[in-house]
Amino acid sequence: MHGLPHERLDAWRVALELDREIVAVVRDVPRGHAWLADQATRASGSGLLNLAEAMGRRGADRARTLRIAAGSVLEVSAASELLGHRRACAEPARVRVRSLCGRLSALIAGLIRRAEGGGAGSP
Repeated sequence: MHGLPHERLDAWRVALELDREIVAVVRDVPRGHAWLADQATRASGSGLLNLAEAMGRRGADRARTLRIAAGSVLEVSAASELLGHRRACAEPARVRVRSLCGRLSALIAGLIRRAEGGGAGSP
């Protein structure tokens, strides 16, 4: 049972799944890449927190906060690409993170359109 506005969003559930995946990935990051693991973890947390915060706002303010969340998701994706490029993340995990980032980006884009008045009904 979901009681708070953000907990009713598909985007929230995907963001939680993404964060779980990132936490698992950074657990195994080899020495020398801690800064990148930290960046990925902070970006994932920022995406979640801004998504929740946006649901307490309306109109342009909601859209702005959702755009910040969307930027954080892109940062998570970029960090996972760097981790993969540096062989600090297994390819299957990187692919899962990239897929979740794509899904979440699309969901947040829809929320932004609604917040800006471009879609039916506002959550």
